[in-house]
Amino acid sequence: CCTNSKTNTIWFTSVRLNDKGKLTTQIYVTKKQATAWGAPERVELFESDTIPVGHPSISPDENTLYFVTSTYGGQGGRDIWYSTSEGGKWSKPKNLGAEINTSGDEVFPYIHADGTLYFSSDGHPGMGGLDIFMAKKVDGKWDVKNMQYPINSVRDDFGIVFEGEKERGYLSSNRPESRG
Repeated sequence: CCTNSKTNTIWFTSVRLNDKGKLTTQIYVTKKQATAWGAPERVELFESDTIPVGHPSISPDENTLYFVTSTYGGQGGRDIWYSTSEGGKWSKPKNLGAEINTSGDEVFPYIHADGTLYFSSDGHPGMGGLDIFMAKKVDGKWDVKNMQYPINSVRDDFGIVFEGEKERGYLSSNRPESRG
């Protein structure tokens, strides 16, 4: 899941039955109403709910939603896509392209308050399994860098989040010293 900066809106991945009666992942959003959370609503990124989507990350201005899907039109595997808010509706999703996405899997996007994109990939050169990468736009192109040790390990390093605009946060991993 991810929240907006005010922590009064949450976007999250949920597994539900789609229109065809099969389990799929979809992104839902809920807003805080007084002291309780409102009913979750599906974020309609594609016309059909048969396309699995997940791993939401909202931009600081709440106008761009990054997410993961393996739908047609990607680079292969699971790719990071985005959609922009247009008059209360989300635009047709766009693939972030070959600078970010590979024939492998790119997952767990996170947008830092400064606009840096963090994500995990097993398709970019890394230390083993999924590694965490950071990408910044430079002259209109993504400059992707492996975060190296100690952020990455020889095991899977899944995702990273930061405390607001600070340069500290949390990461998830299945490295041997983790607790499960």
